[in-house]
Amino acid sequence: MRRASALACLLLTAACARTLPDQDRRITVTPAVAKLPAEDLWKEYRDDKAAADKKYWGKAIEVSGKVTSVVSDPSAPRAIKFAVSGEAGIQALLLDDEAADVIKAAEIGRHFRVKCFCAGLQTDVILRSCVQPK
Repeated sequence: MRRASALACLLLTAACARTLPDQDRRITVTPAVAKLPAEDLWKEYRDDKAAADKKYWGKAIEVSGKVTSVVSDPSAPRAIKFAVSGEAGIQALLLDDEAADVIKAAEIGRHFRVKCFCAGLQTDVILRSCVQPK
């Protein structure tokens, strides 16, 4: 009996993997816990990933910066990139329902703001379900 309980706990823990859905419409009604420039978010993750994850991971945040690229091809995840350090920076993956409108509004070289759920640092800081804040 004790062994079965331990196994059940282990399986439940594994099922709670630390991931975010690619598309989460709750971003449209979730208030941002922080508003910061892309450079500041990048610096926090670069300096102390664990502390930045504790502060931002899974939470809605607003990030602003100069758009360096836009992926508008519908066969790929549509995204906006804020390069901060060379090619690395913030990759904002757009909410499908609003991607076309966000892409129309975002211009390379211009300042832009998105609200997203933070998914932490990979090569870039990844933001998911991004929308243009109201």
